[in-house]
Amino acid sequence: MTDPQQEGVGDLPDHQTSGTVHQITPDASLDLRDLAPGQTALVLLRNALDRMEPGEVIEVEVSDGQLREDCLTWLRLQGHSPIADLDAGGRGKLLARKVTPSRRAKADWGVRLPRRDGRAIDVRDWFAGRAGDVPAEAPAYFGFVPRGAVPEPGGPSYPYVLNRKADVWSDNLPELYEQAKGQQWDASRDIEWESLPPLPEAVERAVCQVMTFLAENEYAALYVPAKFLPRINAQFVEPVLFLATIINDEARHIEAFTKRALANGGALQYSSVLTERSLHGLLVQEDYFRSSFLLHVLGEGTFLDLLEFVERHAPDPVTADIARRARLDEGRHVAYGIGHARHVLELKPSRIEELVAAAEERSAALEAASGGNPMTLEALAVLAGGDGGAREVERGFAEVQRLLREMHAHRVRRMLQIGLDAAAAEKISRLHTPNFM
Repeated sequence: MTDPQQEGVGDLPDHQTSGTVHQITPDASLDLRDLAPGQTALVLLRNALDRMEPGEVIEVEVSDGQLREDCLTWLRLQGHSPIADLDAGGRGKLLARKVTPSRRAKADWGVRLPRRDGRAIDVRDWFAGRAGDVPAEAPAYFGFVPRGAVPEPGGPSYPYVLNRKADVWSDNLPELYEQAKGQQWDASRDIEWESLPPLPEAVERAVCQVMTFLAENEYAALYVPAKFLPRINAQFVEPVLFLATIINDEARHIEAFTKRALANGGALQYSSVLTERSLHGLLVQEDYFRSSFLLHVLGEGTFLDLLEFVERHAPDPVTADIARRARLDEGRHVAYGIGHARHVLELKPSRIEELVAAAEERSAALEAASGGNPMTLEALAVLAGGDGGAREVERGFAEVQRLLREMHAHRVRRMLQIGLDAAAAEKISRLHTPNFM
């Protein structure tokens, strides 16, 4: 009868003997005893070896004789070194040393993230191991492989164009993403639509005009980040996730503004060529840095003031609540825009010239439609005046002029925050579109 310690080892390396076999401590084990010959067992064997380093030994338990032969054959074909084939009364045990390197690096293991308050894990906490290594530049052939995972070589190259961290990064992204998740609201159920009172026709018309204007601009604020989202390398997952929340925010704003225009006896009102030209100028931007600055810093920054104005002068609690909620959302978008622009300009201050050029180009494109949106300006004046009478509207126009001055001052302040000098900030703010966005 064959010695079970020597069974099947006749063609294994001569220096391996039964004595040395018992001195080997396997680095990994794989139980295939319940499997018949077939692809499943070989896949499990291959994956187990992929998780090991060259020189390490795997112990494979098998009960089927044919499967044992298949495993030995596969190990040799893959360049690994069988050490022993042991037979113990119907239970086989193979020992093999991994020789050839894996096609991919060894994945991380043993990572444990901290819990906030003992239970919560934030995106702010996931910068651990490979997952926490945000590359300065990422290859397009990583595709959708999550950052920190180990890709198999040979994957296709993806059509990413924003492959550098500096293209999209802001240090406040993890915090903003957590805020965005926690501050989501439902335009159907969270707005107390039943509290909407009847309003004088002139006032309701003004509200509907403002809601039309807000919704129109928010389409651009939705489409622009949606356009850039698939261009961002997925290794920079934080800006990808945050832009997704921006898109969701803007979709909700469009819904809420449109509902308010239709909910109280009015309807959607008038658009202007100026508004459409202004928004077209945002959509056709192909440079992410310039686009983000024009939209998030200038446009949505200016909208913060506009929404605060609408909230303060709203003639009913529903309109005020919608404006308040939208303003909180827009604050996150502006914070990202400021953080991103600051990050870029800290690395390359000369790019300030691009921001001036972008504002000049957009201003020149709007010259044929200058003069503002008269319907919206009148509507804002009606809201600020508190009535549709001529004297009240005149008082309201004075409030609108004060709003425009505040918008300018706040734009300048935001640009100083990102690193522009006072002269450049003043110039860009003066060039900004009278459409606000």
